[in-house]
Amino acid sequence: MELEQLQGVLAPPERSDIAMQLCGFGPIAAAARAGNLISRYQPDRVLLIGIAGTFDAQHFPVGSAHRFTQTCCDGIGVGTGDSFISAAQLGWLQFKGADAQPEIGDRLPLDSGFVSGIPASGTLLTCCSASDSAETAAARRKRFPDANAEDMEGFAVSMACNLAGVPLQIVRGISNEVGNRNRDTWEIEKAIQAAAELATKLMHRAWLPSPS
Repeated sequence: MELEQLQGVLAPPERSDIAMQLCGFGPIAAAARAGNLISRYQPDRVLLIGIAGTFDAQHFPVGSAHRFTQTCCDGIGVGTGDSFISAAQLGWLQFKGADAQPEIGDRLPLDSGFVSGIPASGTLLTCCSASDSAETAAARRKRFPDANAEDMEGFAVSMACNLAGVPLQIVRGISNEVGNRNRDTWEIEKAIQAAAELATKLMHRAWLPSPS
């Protein structure tokens, strides 16, 4: 659904070396698909575009779009609910590092290097299932107080790109507040339009190292 709507409003540069592909729904499909696509296309850079929920409607309102400085993973570890302990808290890594590839825990930086006029907006939290209530959202924000938005693919694609050494940026249009499952109140079309506008700017500009 997101891809179909994006294809109608996205304005990428007129070049033959851009591939627009589906990443899949949820972290497992997204990780496997991203790894497959990176192997096939050998891209210079990757841009993940879609929708997300906001933890902070005042600063990240529904209908706006943002890019992020890092993505975090919630749900990999032991237990559920209040008894959940993350892999990082247990002292475990999600990937120990092999064949000169990096160690990966619960957080991964994104290529949020300097892009003129486009600030990066903090942490995107990736979960295996979306928050179903304000209580679930509050529990996740307690574990990740710097999280500004919630999605289900960002960390997965980030891991695939990180292991392949490919720069990644993520653009999410804010369609709803985290924990709100009433789809009638979501602003999906408005969120995708905002994401397309921001993504278009990123595709037309260089991603430069952040000024020191």
